[in-house]
Amino acid sequence: MPQNRNQQNTEKSRQQAPDVQSKAMLEIQTMESSIKRYITMHGDHLNAAEYHSLLQMIKSLEELKTAIKGVTLD
Repeated sequence: MPQNRNQQNTEKSRQQAPDVQSKAMLEIQTMESSIKRYITMHGDHLNAAEYHSLLQMIKSLEELKTAIKGVTLD
């Protein structure tokens, strides 16, 4: 049994950490899929700057996924 409120909060956070991390990964994957679907559906109507911007967003999301995988929340 935890000794104090801070210890209770810390233990509760540790229990929730994997869930928060997996939810974040799912949200990022959803955003990435949405961007890719948009490019697939509307790619022929995008100019080079728009297309490049969308590709940069995908790259940033991939980097964010990598960073989240490397973080331990305990």
